[in-house]
Amino acid sequence: MKKLIFTAILFISMGTMAFAQQGDKKVKKTPEEKAQFATEELTKKLSLTADQKTKVQAINMESFKKIKDSNPKGEKKDKAAIKAVKDERDTKINAVLNDTQRKAYKEFKAEKKADKKDAKKKTE
Repeated sequence: MKKLIFTAILFISMGTMAFAQQGDKKVKKTPEEKAQFATEELTKKLSLTADQKTKVQAINMESFKKIKDSNPKGEKKDKAAIKAVKDERDTKINAVLNDTQRKAYKEFKAEKKADKKDAKKKTE
């Protein structure tokens, strides 16, 4: 009888722990946090100057705010609008970069795209 009770408590505890870990799977970041992260990542990859970093930060901030505004809560994502905003961001960032950085930025985007495809395949 003791083994049965112990086993039941064990299974209930394991179930509780499993559900507790699912709650914080994906934390939503604000546009400001996303812009800061993206800018820091580009600064490391492209060796941006202080002036370039400031300009890229502003571009990223504007872009992430537009994306958030185009996707109000409870509505479907407008993929065409989001793609247009991202394309505009890429164009503006390319205007700030020099030739070497543009090449590295293009490679960085291709690498990110490949990583995203790999992650998508793993979840399927």
